[in-house]
Amino acid sequence: MLFVKKNSVATVFEVKNDNTNSLESWQREDAARLLALYKAYRAAGGLKQDDFAAKYGLRSQANLGHYLHGRRPLNIEQATNFARGLGVSIGQFSPTIAAQIAGAAQAIDRHHTAGDESEFVPVQRLAVRVSAGPGAAAVMEEVEGSLQFRRGFLSSCGATQDSARIVLVTGTSMEPTIVDGAVLLVNTRNREPRNGSIFAMAYGEDLIVKRLIQTPTGWVARSDNPDGNPDIPINADQHIEIIGRAVWMGAKL
Repeated sequence: MLFVKKNSVATVFEVKNDNTNSLESWQREDAARLLALYKAYRAAGGLKQDDFAAKYGLRSQANLGHYLHGRRPLNIEQATNFARGLGVSIGQFSPTIAAQIAGAAQAIDRHHTAGDESEFVPVQRLAVRVSAGPGAAAVMEEVEGSLQFRRGFLSSCGATQDSARIVLVTGTSMEPTIVDGAVLLVNTRNREPRNGSIFAMAYGEDLIVKRLIQTPTGWVARSDNPDGNPDIPINADQHIEIIGRAVWMGAKL
């Protein structure tokens, strides 16, 4: 990831070093099983690494290779992506992660059975106008109500009640994907750049919503509506900070 600064505050695009020695033995064993499954998948005519990564959320060929060769530990999200792409169960390459998922599911079932959690939870709606146009004043803290979401839906988006926020989108630069006047659910704990995903970002003194694209020369923030909306390069000269990933949109028909 890239490393940029906003004033004197350190960043969101953090550079990570891969270190095989930091993996536990079971994680290296998972990687070996995963590599064998991927080789069998390729031998049967499956997608090449770059196409597989793009289609199944692995972000890049290099990132996919880190998991296959045990240079980066698998997490639940990426294990799920590999299982979906390879057409196998997670337990076939990572019994440990499969057991973690099963244990979490049992804990959730126990909570629901005991009535400890309501099915719906309120998500704060902030007095923020996230611009899909030239920009909007950054006002992040004033709460102007809430919307109700199913707890399970938030979980399926990788969000929680605490990390989810609702903001209003103004402008047409993300049309037809996100329309002017739509409300956007943003997961503020998901700030890692992901190629092709849409993020709410602080851009100088403005708040914007754009799609992050990794180009041969670096990351750019791109509008889905290219008419009069050039790419915004993300580098040390641009004060860009990820607020969170957009995971849901509601709009007037």
